[in-house]
Formats: sequence, C-alpha cells, structure tokens
Amino acid sequence: MTDLEHDDEIPKQSLLQRGRSIAWVALLIVSPIVSVGGAVLVGYFTHIAANQKPPEDMSTLAISILKSDEASPELRSWAKGVLGLRTDVPMPISLVSQ
Repeated sequence: MTDLEHDDEIPKQSLLQRGRSIAWVALLIVSPIVSVGGAVLVGYFTHIAANQKPPEDMSTLAISILKSDEASPELRSWAKGVLGLRTDVPMPISLVSQ
C-alpha cells in the first residue's frame, strides 16, 4: 500500500468535472424513468381511445346506413366499423332489418 503523506497528492475534481459526473449520473437514472412513464401514458391513452363508445348520432347514422338498401359496400363497411361489428363475417339481412 502506498501511504499518502499530503492531501495535495489526491487530484481534486474541478467544478466542470463534478458537474459532468453529476449530469451523467442524472441522465442514467432519469432517461429510463422518462421512457417507462411515456410508455405507460401511451398505453393509457390507447386503452381510453379503443374503449370509447361512438356518439349517439353516429350510431343512429350507422344503423340507418345498414338498414338502407341503397348504401354502397364502402358505406356499409364504415357503419359496421362504427358499431364495432366484425366486417370479415357476412351479416344476414334479417339481422340488419330488425
């Protein structure tokens, strides 16, 4: 072991070096917290948007489009999407006319 006889032998950090080391540690700790927090917020807003029911007037419009005989297939597809119906399964006309 070496014996240190003087305090002058230990190199002291300058103010800039101390600031850099504190900033480095802060970045290492804060960046994962910000990433996880952002992911949680995105998940929350996605959940809210996916489970939101359409307004009453859009539902009424979608039902009237499905009941109409003159509606185009694109309009029927939009109406099924608004109501949350599966568009890959064919729908019998008797269900729509009820």
